[in-house]
Amino acid sequence: MKRSHNDCFEMPLKPDTSPDASVTAAYASWAATAPREWAIDATHRAKRALIDIVACMVPGALDEASRTIRHVSATWGAGSCTVVGETRGQSAPLAAFANGTAAHALDFDDNFDPAKAHITAVVAPALFALSEARAKTGADVLDAYIVGLQIAARVGQGLNPFHRNRGWHATSTIGTLGAAVACGRLLNLNAVQMRHCLNMSTSYAAGFMSQFGSMTKPLHAGKSAEAGVVCALLAEAGMSAGLETLDGPTGMAQLMVGPDIESLRTAATLSHEHGQTMRFDIASIGEPLAIVTHGLKVKRFPTCASTHRALDGVLQLKATHHFTANDVIAVNVFAPTSHFNNLMYTNPQDGMQAKFSMEFCLAVALCNGGVGLSDFTPEAVANNRFRSIMPLIHRHPVDKSESEFPTRVEISLSSGGNYSITIDAPKGRADNPLSDDELCDKLRQCCRGVLDVARTQHLIEALNRIDGPQHIATLMALLRFNTTPTKLN
Repeated sequence: MKRSHNDCFEMPLKPDTSPDASVTAAYASWAATAPREWAIDATHRAKRALIDIVACMVPGALDEASRTIRHVSATWGAGSCTVVGETRGQSAPLAAFANGTAAHALDFDDNFDPAKAHITAVVAPALFALSEARAKTGADVLDAYIVGLQIAARVGQGLNPFHRNRGWHATSTIGTLGAAVACGRLLNLNAVQMRHCLNMSTSYAAGFMSQFGSMTKPLHAGKSAEAGVVCALLAEAGMSAGLETLDGPTGMAQLMVGPDIESLRTAATLSHEHGQTMRFDIASIGEPLAIVTHGLKVKRFPTCASTHRALDGVLQLKATHHFTANDVIAVNVFAPTSHFNNLMYTNPQDGMQAKFSMEFCLAVALCNGGVGLSDFTPEAVANNRFRSIMPLIHRHPVDKSESEFPTRVEISLSSGGNYSITIDAPKGRADNPLSDDELCDKLRQCCRGVLDVARTQHLIEALNRIDGPQHIATLMALLRFNTTPTKLN
């Protein structure tokens, strides 16, 4: 009698939480069988995340990295799935690749602390593409998004903070696993298939922080979104994978944290920031839901999130004390060392590097009273006014975690005035969120000059109805447009 590919490995329908249970078996079983009954708050937060990522994808499609990918992949094959910034379609993996890159291209997309990743830029483009290919609804996407985020959170809590602190770009590593599980949920994979999907995705997990400030950083989100689609489709078709790729002797924990992981786990018990215990929790996989407990950090500025607390501080001091950039003689920023590690460019040479420069971002805020998408053009980066302010900004790294040490900004003026402010929760964090109206205003800002007012309004309306029964293709059709051709080197 012919055996099915699933006969070789049977899984219980409920997670096995015994002491010797496999981590991936437990995670896969939960992801495949969790009831589709989410709290209203969870669904609302997921909906807001999708609104925000669409806002980022529209102008992100005009970025040089996005245009390059679309130009090169144009001959790789056509399909029915929307590529933002094009009228033609591509296959689901290629659409996820292009749209994931666009989602992260401007560094305007959200952060997810348990995973230390720009999670929505990976998971949402993968789900949009696969949903369009399989005629799924927005409600299907929201369900799969919540499940994918939960597994990304659990993996992130098992690997971080040392995984990211040692230079891995978690958007590209942990994000890949989250996207694969989300896509597997969308395809209704059973527990066996889901386990293979999750384990398979670890072979696609890669990306170094040394790519920050280059076009390859947003490519990380694109290639991880593509991998999520591919792994789910392959698992659905019967592709198998090794079964101990997270906590096994040669799994992610050993290889992508280090052979000293056991000693680090002991040290990690001293601080459980964002639930990061360096241990893979299988006792309560789905409770509490990370999207509710931790939430997502929606960005107010199109810059590295490590600048945001300082930016809020500078702008609040400026608004309160009514000084100008010409009045400033020194700005001292006291922040966790991990923030400055992300901001490696003190003298940025282009817009990509400028997004990772505390000096440039604060100079712009002092001069302009804000930081926007137009502040990262070649002309802006070379602006003598900004350049003259940058040497006045001084870094003071503090060897404490983000939760232990809020950012402090001290500004000294030529008049003799000295002002300081401490910022713990930047605007956009889950405990200091943008309102729904502010989020829609961000989308309008991002669409300005790319989509006309009428299409932008239709897009907002479609996103606000995304939890309904309409196929996702209705939404995606609004994202088919031609970008202005640009010469590619």
